[in-house]
Amino acid sequence: MNVLYLNTHDIGRCLPVYGYPAQTPCLDRLSRESAVFEQCYCVSPTCSPSRGALLTGQSPHNNGLIGLAHRGFELNGRHHLAAFLSSQGYETVLSGVQHEALLRQERTLGYRRCLNDEVYYDTSLPECDRLTAQDKMAAKNAAAYLRERRPDDPPFFLAVGFGCTHRAYPRVPEDMEVDAVRVPDGLPDTPEGRRDIAALGIALGTMDACCGEVLDALRESGEYDDTLILFTTDHGLPMPGWKCCLTDGGIGVAMMLRCPGVGPRRIDALVSQLDVFPTICDALGLEKPDWLEGVTLMPLLLGETDRAREAVFAETNYHVAYQPARCARTERYKLIERGEDGYGRFPPANVDDSCFKEAYRELGYFEAPLPREELYDLAADPGERTNLAERPEYGPTLEGMRRLLHDWRAEMGDPLLFGPVPLPERAICATPDSYSTKSQVILPECRKNLEALRGSLQNVIV
Repeated sequence: MNVLYLNTHDIGRCLPVYGYPAQTPCLDRLSRESAVFEQCYCVSPTCSPSRGALLTGQSPHNNGLIGLAHRGFELNGRHHLAAFLSSQGYETVLSGVQHEALLRQERTLGYRRCLNDEVYYDTSLPECDRLTAQDKMAAKNAAAYLRERRPDDPPFFLAVGFGCTHRAYPRVPEDMEVDAVRVPDGLPDTPEGRRDIAALGIALGTMDACCGEVLDALRESGEYDDTLILFTTDHGLPMPGWKCCLTDGGIGVAMMLRCPGVGPRRIDALVSQLDVFPTICDALGLEKPDWLEGVTLMPLLLGETDRAREAVFAETNYHVAYQPARCARTERYKLIERGEDGYGRFPPANVDDSCFKEAYRELGYFEAPLPREELYDLAADPGERTNLAERPEYGPTLEGMRRLLHDWRAEMGDPLLFGPVPLPERAICATPDSYSTKSQVILPECRKNLEALRGSLQNVIV
């Protein structure tokens, strides 16, 4: 059996299959053939740590990728799914985005082939155009690979990554009508906001067409019915209170899994992206490696159970700036605990620049002190607006959630239990009060690492 892994940046659950008003006919078709997970959560709501966790089956603090790969953070072993499947005789192939290693270092992850040619890495186009151009190249190259396969070729693991759903979004035509665009709940509904979300809609449509090109090629190849297909994203939308946050808006993700021999279904059980690796092992009949932290989802896929786990857990460490926090989420409650960072507020550079960021800045979002502990009743308060941590009547619930989170942290060897999470030697980190994602002030001790990251950094360092 083959494996096709389709992924895109920063969309959370903003797809029609989850009720969001976008135009994604190709993914809609895939959803009707797949298990659609209603309650899937990433392990960290920031790009590289999320992807690293999914693809190693380990929490970021255990696999080493506690920050962004292009900022010098690294996986600390050959535990990537590509490396594992390569060792099992699979042809491991990448087309398009990966965010678990520096550019052009895909082979360190275990990919035997990378389909990106040199023009893919050309940065001469404005970012809003370049991301779309790269995605079209990635889809074209992946489709060509599938069509050119021969009957005696080994099974493949093909990862196809798309970036146009990351900021900067595609350009919105000046004559495009945006007044009726729906702004996601919790964000200011303004003309600027509607235009921004219209741009996201264009990106979703482009990404969907790229997925469709790859899926059509797989159907034409004759291998569609012998291929496990996974579609997912890394975390929530790049908006204040979503990306880089342990809210459901930050950690809630779309995930569809089409597994040969398993019928389509919608699954309401709590699942973590940590569970993907062991599930793939079971689907392929491979012995699971001993480093995996997740649980197999095969009993859910086969309808043998309606529950896989009591809780999911997530963490933040580094994005642009240091932001240590942990959370436990059950079906009913969410507990967020923050580590000491000496700043006490949300680091502005950890929010992508946008009109929504400016609106939140004007409302004092980046000046408000952050509580060290937050407790939410998700049944009564799905928007996580009322912190119950200091209400006496929730004392027993708070203690139970504290034990749940502490036990997980102890079992997983969380370094935050013992003090600040150390910054790796070759990584860079911005000052906590840096504002823009496009222009950051980094810590003085990190300047020695800039030369080694030349060509990988996406923003201006001042």
